[in-house]
Amino acid sequence: MHKSCQISESDIPIGAKIKFIHLAFENRFNQNLQELNLTSSQMHLLVYLDRCENAGKKVNQRMIEKHLHLSNPTVTGLLQRLEAKGFVSRKVSDTDGRNKEIQQTDACKALHNEMHRRLDAENEKMIAGLSDKEIAELNRLLVVVLKNMQD
Repeated sequence: MHKSCQISESDIPIGAKIKFIHLAFENRFNQNLQELNLTSSQMHLLVYLDRCENAGKKVNQRMIEKHLHLSNPTVTGLLQRLEAKGFVSRKVSDTDGRNKEIQQTDACKALHNEMHRRLDAENEKMIAGLSDKEIAELNRLLVVVLKNMQD
């Protein structure tokens, strides 16, 4: 009979904790989005697209890749699935025929309030029990960690 190896949470490296948090968030959020016929990755792309369109900016695939830190094939797959679901469309740019602009459809726009409601609820779950000061400090520290890893 094998005994389980117990490691205290304080002994788990910070990078592993961040990964575990990401996986738990992603799993919870994917379950939460199933009835909207979306994955968390698709939702993040749509939220980015909505923010850009609301700011009057046209979006192409390279912009999405850069913002979401995803490869070209990954974003291509996301866009193909979102297009098949009727959430985005691609059209040739008026200014550059080699470039395709990504636009959200009316069906996508109708989902935004619900997507944001669900995202806000998951974020609230993540920071439950933290004071405003602790949340601000957590945000500050996470930005430092992210910048360290991008250098």
